[in-house]
Amino acid sequence: MIVPMTKYSFLLYHRDFDAFLSKLQELGVVDIVKENRSIDDEERAILAQIDRYNAAAKQLASIEVDANAQSADRFVLSAEQMVDRIEAIEHEREQADAALKKAQKDLADVAPWGNFDQSLIEKLGQKGVNIRFFSASERAFADEWLQQYPIEVISQSGGSVYFVLIDTAPRTQAAESAVGGRPTVDVLTGNYTMATDSHATPIPPDATELRQPQFSPAQIEAEMQRCQEQMAQLDGELALMAQHADVLKAEQTRLINQLSLKEAASSASKEAGDMLVTLQGWVPTPQRETIDNALQSDGVIYIAEDAQKDDTAPILFKNGRFARLFEPITKLYSFPVYSELDLTPFFAPFYMMFFGFCLGDAGYGLLFVVLAMLLRPRASAEMKPILSLAIFLGLGAVIFGSLTGTLFGINLAESEWPALQNYKQLFLSQEFMFKFSMILGVVQIIFGMCVKVANLTIVLGWKHALSTIGWILLLVSTIVAYGLDALMAPWHMALMGIAAFAILFLNSPGRNPLLNLGLGLWGSYNMVTGLLGDVLSYIRLFALGLSGGMLGGVFNSLAFGMSPDIPVVKQLVVVLILVIGHGINIFMSALGSLVHPVRLTFVEFYKNAGFIGGGREYQPLQRK
Repeated sequence: MIVPMTKYSFLLYHRDFDAFLSKLQELGVVDIVKENRSIDDEERAILAQIDRYNAAAKQLASIEVDANAQSADRFVLSAEQMVDRIEAIEHEREQADAALKKAQKDLADVAPWGNFDQSLIEKLGQKGVNIRFFSASERAFADEWLQQYPIEVISQSGGSVYFVLIDTAPRTQAAESAVGGRPTVDVLTGNYTMATDSHATPIPPDATELRQPQFSPAQIEAEMQRCQEQMAQLDGELALMAQHADVLKAEQTRLINQLSLKEAASSASKEAGDMLVTLQGWVPTPQRETIDNALQSDGVIYIAEDAQKDDTAPILFKNGRFARLFEPITKLYSFPVYSELDLTPFFAPFYMMFFGFCLGDAGYGLLFVVLAMLLRPRASAEMKPILSLAIFLGLGAVIFGSLTGTLFGINLAESEWPALQNYKQLFLSQEFMFKFSMILGVVQIIFGMCVKVANLTIVLGWKHALSTIGWILLLVSTIVAYGLDALMAPWHMALMGIAAFAILFLNSPGRNPLLNLGLGLWGSYNMVTGLLGDVLSYIRLFALGLSGGMLGGVFNSLAFGMSPDIPVVKQLVVVLILVIGHGINIFMSALGSLVHPVRLTFVEFYKNAGFIGGGREYQPLQRK
């Protein structure tokens, strides 16, 4: 149900306004009526700060804090300094990580050359002895090269041979820059030379010249060690700040409260030359005494009046323990307007049945129940209702799985277990479940029409519900007459006549009868075609339950049919296939079992229940 609301209009002296808002924030029961406006620069700055604090808080939350770690005796950073330092650490860590990855790549490139003295190579170059670096595939490399050319093999790895060539020939500037240049062959000697230098030292065929490494592996490993130490130091700083995350959270909360006050203040109107301020808000009627006592003690001038049907009052749900669990599903679509019914308690039992029908496996449902019951005692206050909902949904799957005889993909009706022989006839067949899915659809659709009658009576009056009552009478009487084989019975024909009159002439009270007739005929066409599609939509319940059970049976067959006849290995393969296969099936079946009942609820049921929607959630001004 929807909690009744009371509308408050406040009148204050401008100097008392800020203190009054703070008092309302402490009370935490007034939903301020906010005007549609764009945020100003101050609010935009506060939002930007909150975003920064959110990002920093998430980063600290990802760090596991050691409960036995010694915290600093004196933590001197303010919240703003913490955010600045966290952002700087993130930037420095990204740079260190990039440098580490580059060093790892460079190490892989120079590792074949081993450790060498870069300064010695430079000194040799100054004296005309150039050390050139080459590689060749192991297949192309020939041992004769060691006698034919001034080379020395350094290492072999990855199918390649890495060697250096001692070049004492004078090299031109073009030759020095032609690293990896294209070699040419001398037709007389058969020796390869670099095309860019006619005086270059011959090089072996099929050899690829590489750039001279700028750093040795030892130097790169030292750079990697430096990067790792820097990252460890930065992580240590973050771990220390994570121990004092409450400083950050406190400032974040202060900013949120400041923003909520700013938004509330901007919704006020100034009168009498800005000397007086007026403000409006909504309070749940059960909380009226609390706010009245607080306002009277402060001498605030106000007017309180009950919300009317056409008011845009905020929506606060108040349902029983069972229906309350399904409120998160209601909030996925749209809040009802204040004048209509809350449909949560009306679709909750159906949703539980639909989930069980779609999942359709008693074993899977039992897993949901057991897992949710184990997690619930240690869950947060926000998660406990979700886990309670999972228990009820799992119970629905246990019930429907028991009715159809499906347990972890095993069809109990076809099993050879002696204990089940006397109970096989009790399991429901697929043909019955197919028909039952459509029966459930008809029941929910007619029930939705009954809810629509109540909704129309509350919002517009009973006369506007007569046409819907006619449809209910027509459908119910036809179903009963069909069951009794009395479609042409006088009583049925009389009820059909009454229903037809209500549908064709009472659909819009107060209008011209001919206009009502036209609207009734058009509405009848839409209703008949819509009802057919709506009822057929419920076949998805049967289809999902059937597909999930069949897929579970397929994984069972694979597990026992593909396992080798080797002791221990056979059991391991069976367990592996069962765990992975049923894990995939549970995930897919549970996802479909959540989504498709939501679709049936928000499309078929909400439409036939005459749901209007478009309301907003009750969000009081309160101190976080």
